[in-house]
Amino acid sequence: MMGTSHAATGVLTGAAVGTLLGSHVADPFICAAVGAGAALLPDLDEPGSTVGRSLGVATEGVSRLLRAASRRVYEATGTARELEAGKDGGHRHLTHTVPAVLVFGALAWGLAALAPLGTGLVVFSMAALGLGTVARAMTKVGPLRKRRLAASVIALLVAAGAVFADGGAAWLVGLTVAVGALTHVLGDWLTRSGVPLAWPFVVNGKRWWMFRSPVAFHTGKSRVEPVIMWGSVAASGVALALGLPALPGA
Repeated sequence: MMGTSHAATGVLTGAAVGTLLGSHVADPFICAAVGAGAALLPDLDEPGSTVGRSLGVATEGVSRLLRAASRRVYEATGTARELEAGKDGGHRHLTHTVPAVLVFGALAWGLAALAPLGTGLVVFSMAALGLGTVARAMTKVGPLRKRRLAASVIALLVAAGAVFADGGAAWLVGLTVAVGALTHVLGDWLTRSGVPLAWPFVVNGKRWWMFRSPVAFHTGKSRVEPVIMWGSVAASGVALALGLPALPGA
């Protein structure tokens, strides 16, 4: 799916995690912001992607590192049949696996545990990643530099809220990152390119066998994707509006 679609689904799953498992009024909003960026993490293996260019040199540098790591792991773990095919092993490989999702979550959990600065850093980076991707896609709304600046300022405000407000427990932030990244992987499972869900196990002679939905669609070409994106946006609003009163102390 496209970056903006992934961000929208991440907001929804993040809001759901915060509403269902959070213990403070701010948790659904913190988790929604974290989910937006977490649902884009797997695509950081592609420097040329919207998310890979969303925050300029910062995300481009991370993208190059992840792409190189993906290629090395592919070469080290690919079966003889796969290696003979001469595939690149970069995009949609290592970062689109279940183990990678768990690593993303564990890293976020560990960093957020260094509260309050660690929590603020995770929330800021995830919110900036999500907002930066959306801002880059909004080509008709002012120059790119101003859009990036606006995204960074909003992300900073969200992070400040997470630091000074109650909530944002390290385990909840880590879980939200893992769920957001998994949401991305499942979103790409819905497309015709598929994702290596079984890695590191071998399926049909391939360790990087690409699984895809029986009703897979073309990224950016199907009418299904806009429905998923706008449906996620609407459902996120409902989750935030109806979930807060049920929280303790809300």
